[in-house]
Amino acid sequence: MQKKQSIQEIVFTNLHEKDFEFSVVTNKEVLRDNIIENINPFQPSRLHYYAILFIIEGEGRHFIDFKTYEYKRGSIIFVAKGQVHAFERNEDRRAIFFGFTEAFLEKNSLGSNLIQQINLYNYHLYSPLLQLAPEEMPFMEIVVNRISEEFHAPDDFATEEIIASMLKIFLLSAERIRRKTTYQSVHPTYYPTFLAFQKLLDQYLVKNRKVLFYAQQLQISTKKLNRITQEIIKKPAKQYINERLIMEMKRLLINTDWNIQEIAYQTGFEEPTNFVKYFKKETNLTPSAFRKAF
Repeated sequence: MQKKQSIQEIVFTNLHEKDFEFSVVTNKEVLRDNIIENINPFQPSRLHYYAILFIIEGEGRHFIDFKTYEYKRGSIIFVAKGQVHAFERNEDRRAIFFGFTEAFLEKNSLGSNLIQQINLYNYHLYSPLLQLAPEEMPFMEIVVNRISEEFHAPDDFATEEIIASMLKIFLLSAERIRRKTTYQSVHPTYYPTFLAFQKLLDQYLVKNRKVLFYAQQLQISTKKLNRITQEIIKKPAKQYINERLIMEMKRLLINTDWNIQEIAYQTGFEEPTNFVKYFKKETNLTPSAFRKAF
């Protein structure tokens, strides 16, 4: 059996020679295997951009981190920047895969304001899979097809701006659907602060696990940071920090063939024994036992 190597790291690549950072990929293109040079779409890949998988027809599975999500017609899967995902080889699936960067959002005045309005990519709060009701599917399918048509048409006046506007309609419509069943209102200043906390974790997680450090970076007290995390995710900041780090450890244990010492160093532990103790305390399993279980 071929050994797994390190997780494939995928930065945004525009496959259709557009001069903006948005792409559209069909299922037929995914099945080519080499749509991106030296990248196997059916092996774990960490995205460094945002993605949407819109299922038009067919049933199957999509893999994100160490979980499997079953999809069908009307499923929308949101893969956040930094997540590890893999396609299932499925010739019966009819789907469209969008990819776009923060730079694309910022350039078209969508940027952080839009991301702060929606929870679609906040996989720590909600499932990455959103299932449309039959009556919701026609409108969303029209928007997706319109984006795809605009993308594949010859370049014309305002092509990028039209795609960005349609993407905004799609994201806000999906957020409206999600809020019907999952949204809870929070203090108006809490959510932006929580997003800033998440970004700091993206940057410093393997270097610093102390609540005080992040509170200082946010220029708030540890008490307030805990109050924010308790209201939004119903857990203290320290628990959330630990869960984020454990998630990264699990990704490396499952999706690479690195030994325990290498993973310990990669996640901020100089001593493998401390890494093992930390992992077992948080999961009740040793890293080796977790790796075998999956």
